[in-house]
Amino acid sequence: MGLSIHYSGQIKSCELIGALIAEVKDICESVDWSCHPLTNDIKGICFSPPGCEPIFLTFLATGRMCSPINLQYQDIYEKNGLDPELMYTTSTKTQYAGMEAHKAIIKLLRYLKDKYFSVFELNDEGMYWETNDEKVLQSQFARYEAALNVLADALNEMNTVPGESPGSLADRIEQAIKRKFDQP
Repeated sequence: MGLSIHYSGQIKSCELIGALIAEVKDICESVDWSCHPLTNDIKGICFSPPGCEPIFLTFLATGRMCSPINLQYQDIYEKNGLDPELMYTTSTKTQYAGMEAHKAIIKLLRYLKDKYFSVFELNDEGMYWETNDEKVLQSQFARYEAALNVLADALNEMNTVPGESPGSLADRIEQAIKRKFDQP
């Protein structure tokens, strides 16, 4: 749980992957974000501001963006009857990186979209991608933070029950959270 972005895309041409890697690497180094170029079966770059999950700009030989993690576990999509297209959507939690990092990521992805992608879709739980409005983003961060605090409070108030089954614990957690969210 935490404010995230979800994105997918298709690079204009596989010949552009090297230029994208070099440009993102240069940007990351200039703002002191960690980054790791990938050049194995999939090519691209993974980068991350402090406190943020990795952002994968990695591509199959077809130029379609994908997450190496999703590819590694693609059998789960098939076995669980999930839409196989979900495998090509990457999700990154930005909640703990903060609002400024979230804005910087969105601005960078918007720039890269225009320069390198023939198709690029992004769903921003912070709604900054869609609105470009800092007040909306701030409100969304506050909502997610409040929800996380309610969850933490509910879990902190629970007592342990020796020998409790996982199912019973899950039921108690669910009830505790419902009580917390039902409070005014």
